[in-house]
Amino acid sequence: MSLTFKQLIARRAKLNVAIIGLGLGLAWGAAAQPLTTPCENQPDAPWLLSTNDPEPADEAAAKKLIHLYNWALDDQKVSRLTGLFTDKVFYELCNAAGEQLSQTTGDELLKAYIDEYFNGLVDKGTQTRHLESNTLLHSVDANTIQGKTTVLVTLQHSDIETPVLDYTGVLRTEFKKAGNIWKFSRITLIIDSPRLELRAR
Repeated sequence: MSLTFKQLIARRAKLNVAIIGLGLGLAWGAAAQPLTTPCENQPDAPWLLSTNDPEPADEAAAKKLIHLYNWALDDQKVSRLTGLFTDKVFYELCNAAGEQLSQTTGDELLKAYIDEYFNGLVDKGTQTRHLESNTLLHSVDANTIQGKTTVLVTLQHSDIETPVLDYTGVLRTEFKKAGNIWKFSRITLIIDSPRLELRAR
């Protein structure tokens, strides 16, 4: 095993420990969630088996929200999340086994959750890249859109030359329109591994 690979393993372990210790919103007043808590949006639950395409302007607005969200995660700027979420937005992180790894509700708590995640990345000198594809959108009604997007996330550590794969998964989303403005109302990130407990968001 090369020294570089050893450093990589150590760095990823430290990053995961840092993320686990964040609390990310739970420490800001929400109850801690045991790892055995089931996901509200289970991986095997029917989700967008068929789609009713939104109006072009609504589709563009929903896709732009996904782009803005992922760019905010990669730029590690919590200020860029302003205006993306409804006041009562629901967020959960789940594994492929259907276990809820973390959960938070509310715009301010979710931004606090993500801000602590940013701090963990900055402390470790780690750059993420969230690559999204295959987005499908379904118009539920005039004010509600559901979506699902394939995501692939890489981690670039400061002491290695090339990025490493962090996880693949699916981002299940719901958008609500209020005052003619679309925002995230629900986000469920389901990573493909049934064993990994916490990853980049």
